[in-house]
Amino acid sequence: MSGVWDQFRRLLLGTVVEALVAEGVTVVMPSVLMAFADGSVFHVPRLDNHMRFVGSFVAELVDVPDAAHVAAVHGHLVRAWPELLATIDLPIGDRLTSTRNDVSVRVDGGRVVVTFDLAAD
Repeated sequence: MSGVWDQFRRLLLGTVVEALVAEGVTVVMPSVLMAFADGSVFHVPRLDNHMRFVGSFVAELVDVPDAAHVAAVHGHLVRAWPELLATIDLPIGDRLTSTRNDVSVRVDGGRVVVTFDLAAD
């Protein structure tokens, strides 16, 4: 199962980095920490298709962004989950539907903190 978690960690990490780059928010790459928390589950593909990713992304900022840039990063990330689900091809014609799309983006001192709780069934 660790391969699946590595795959989704990389996918979500790339999604967050793309959102930051799109909005010109620069982070110190060696400081990046992306982790899943308790509550994360992955049951795809199975008869009871369900996945939930609970976790966070934290990184030191090069420059502190203004509120508009933080809000724009948040907008990118809120749109990313449904877009990702639309591209997942499951066997037997099944589709995953977003059941939770909770994302927060905040600046905490000199760090950007993204927390997420994403679920699909």
